[in-house]
Amino acid sequence: MKDQMSIPEFYKRFQDEETCRKFIVQERWNDQPVCPHCGHSKVYVLSGGMGYKCAECKERFSARTGTVMETSRLPLQTWLLAIYMMTTARKGISSVQFAKELGVTQKTAWFLANRIREACTDGKSPLNGEVEIDETYIGGKERNKHASKRLRAGRGAVGKQAVLGMRERGGPVRAMPIQATDKKTLHHHVNNEVAAGATVYTDEHQGYRGLIRYQHKLVQLSI
Repeated sequence: MKDQMSIPEFYKRFQDEETCRKFIVQERWNDQPVCPHCGHSKVYVLSGGMGYKCAECKERFSARTGTVMETSRLPLQTWLLAIYMMTTARKGISSVQFAKELGVTQKTAWFLANRIREACTDGKSPLNGEVEIDETYIGGKERNKHASKRLRAGRGAVGKQAVLGMRERGGPVRAMPIQATDKKTLHHHVNNEVAAGATVYTDEHQGYRGLIRYQHKLVQLSI
């Protein structure tokens, strides 16, 4: 985006949702969409311009998928204007003024500001170089819980929280709770947290198979 642009100039350039979508696709993928779920480059455009479908994993996605805008119902135009204002305001901007300029409530303006700040922090930069990845389960044993709180649904990971950990060698560490340890879930988080082209080390768990965006090396665990 232009370093300094008036609000009328902004609306002239980003007139509607389609203009905003095309801008994001161009900036994010150089106008050649790549599946954010598996990293595959062969995708199909859905009829009516309603996003894309990956030829490899069959997942659907849009320009929002894998970004801070993914779960938001706010127009792309509002997001782009918010990002522009946040990144060009030299002395910051109050949530009251932010809300007024965007035409949203102060609560929504606060939400936008926090999401944009999080996306811009160094801590959110993708892990790179050599990255070790593993998953584990955290939680007490079922037999140690009060009888009323036991799930009685089997053994092993029952009642525990799955956690995915990633460590850039010589760099930061990331850990996040995940809902499952299947291929779809693991690939989604790895693609979101690790830069394409990095070397990733995992065990032989089937959920890590097919990480085609990376140099994938398997680590055999001793028995």
